[in-house]
Amino acid sequence: MTGRRLPRVWLYLLLSLTSGEIYLGYTKNLKRRLRQHNSPRNRGYTRRGAPWRLLAVRCFLDKHSAERAERQLKRRRWDKLNWIRRVRPRMRKLSARQQSIRKGQ
Repeated sequence: MTGRRLPRVWLYLLLSLTSGEIYLGYTKNLKRRLRQHNSPRNRGYTRRGAPWRLLAVRCFLDKHSAERAERQLKRRRWDKLNWIRRVRPRMRKLSARQQSIRKGQ
């Protein structure tokens, strides 16, 4: 062994603590990316939902695999919700909470 680390790409799900929205993305540096999402200087899509909480993470060895998994999860909402429920059993009320927040209740 040469002691080299394998490359990692993280696929992650975030929950907006203000809107209840779920955000899915991938990155090579998970800590830095989470800081960026929660930064007051964030000018991207996630700025309106801050603060964000990490719900679930998957590790991939290459960017292509992470992108493929992200596309699949974005196409099939129930896969995303099932992933959350497997990783965080206490989040079963998530979909009901999301619906009530979106309806303004």
